[in-house]
Amino acid sequence: MPSIIAPPRPATPTESSTKSGKRLGKLPSCTARELRRRVEQGEYLVIIDGLVCKLNGFIDKHPGGPLSIMHMVGRDATDEARSMHPAEVFESTMPRWAVARFVAGEKAAAQASYVEDLDLPYSAPRSTLADGSGHPQPESSSATSLDYAAIQRDYRQLDDQLRAEGMYRCDYGDYACEAARYLALFAMACGLILLGPASAWTYLAAGVCTALLWQQLAFFAHDLGHNELTGRREFDMVLGICVADVLGGLSVGWWKKNHNTHHIVTNDVDNDPDIQHLPFLAVSTRFFESRYSTYYRRIMEFDAAARVFVSLQDKLYYLIMCFARYNLYFLSWNYLLFSDFAPYRMLEMGCIGVFFVWFSWLVSHIPTWPYLALYLSVAHSVSAVLHIQITLSHFAMSTESPDPVYECFAARQVRTTMDVICPTWLDWFHGGLQFQIEHHLFPRLPRHKLRRVQPLVKRLCRKHGMEFKEFSFIDGNVYTLRWLGEVASRVKLYNGREEHSAQAIASIKKSLRAQ
Repeated sequence: MPSIIAPPRPATPTESSTKSGKRLGKLPSCTARELRRRVEQGEYLVIIDGLVCKLNGFIDKHPGGPLSIMHMVGRDATDEARSMHPAEVFESTMPRWAVARFVAGEKAAAQASYVEDLDLPYSAPRSTLADGSGHPQPESSSATSLDYAAIQRDYRQLDDQLRAEGMYRCDYGDYACEAARYLALFAMACGLILLGPASAWTYLAAGVCTALLWQQLAFFAHDLGHNELTGRREFDMVLGICVADVLGGLSVGWWKKNHNTHHIVTNDVDNDPDIQHLPFLAVSTRFFESRYSTYYRRIMEFDAAARVFVSLQDKLYYLIMCFARYNLYFLSWNYLLFSDFAPYRMLEMGCIGVFFVWFSWLVSHIPTWPYLALYLSVAHSVSAVLHIQITLSHFAMSTESPDPVYECFAARQVRTTMDVICPTWLDWFHGGLQFQIEHHLFPRLPRHKLRRVQPLVKRLCRKHGMEFKEFSFIDGNVYTLRWLGEVASRVKLYNGREEHSAQAIASIKKSLRAQ
């Protein structure tokens, strides 16, 4: 008997939903074979709540960027879409794009993807151990066979529970201390430069205060990018730009495009920009194959420079993190100047321009070039703490899906993400990044509530045999360095195999010429 995948959840009936319900009742059926055929013909078809939505006319207007849609073409995106959008999107906006009801046989009813064997130019098939390539992976204690349908069902029930309990509503009082901290760090940095004695200790302290300010503002911009504050996309986005771009000099629009893609294809070698750092770092030996990045739309060459850096990456990791913020300046301006998708381009360029004006004025009060160099180097190198916090969450986690056809959203997020254990009084320092598993499962949940959700997520993982990986901050660093060292140790082996292969090819060519 055919079945309709992922029946829509109950919603409060409204006049608009009643009208859309009448229209949806008249939609034709679409089978998996029909879906694949239409995707191959260039239609951007995504399955959401059992509806086949054609998003060709919306993809360039999507606030989260086109790639977050493209990576879900031909797939069931119900959980991905619900986790990243407010409920009204599904009650009013989503039904407008529905062109059919998805129908599949009983065996296909739990599939997450119907296009893993298709060569789509905008989204590479998910990396998988099943291809027999033998790429090493971090150790995992997860059950060898998971019931993805049961995991999906219980995850959705937990999400419904959190919504019913009002957990998605932001308590604005939580940000009172946050705002006080931002102001204090800003005042201390400016006060030390403008009023402090001209000494190395003054500018060292000012640099540390500036780095901590940028770290804390990144947490706030992250919250606003996920609409955790008010739930109003336009307001949260503009506020994020006016705060983070002006005080930090980085593009929130670039971050949102990058970060939304990361949430959709977490830790996928070809698709996730957050783990694509050649020539400096490689978190998987798949990068030795010079993979094509669907985000940067170029081949990530594993060239001579990459071989040197990657072979030493566990030793250079912290040094590289000290220069990471400079790369973010470049990526921000590259996005604002050249990206096809930059909806707040002029506002962001103006706000970053304001940053460079006030920041240049501030540092002009530093009396000597050596002191200026000290302040700037400390401010940017201490910012490495933020980049270490970000990379700990994913660098040493799985990049290979055990079953990309059936693996559900919740199982994928748990497999690719790590938590950091810390006491409650230190939550301010980690800014929600210590609860990355919970955040990846519920991206719009205000970060101040993630600690309360963690026991529920752990219970879900225990029930279904999924490993819930967590370390202290120190142990997480050790674990990540060990994995980077493991990948680095494979560079020599790869070089040897490649040299042997090149010699064999040369020998064959020589034999052919002799004939």
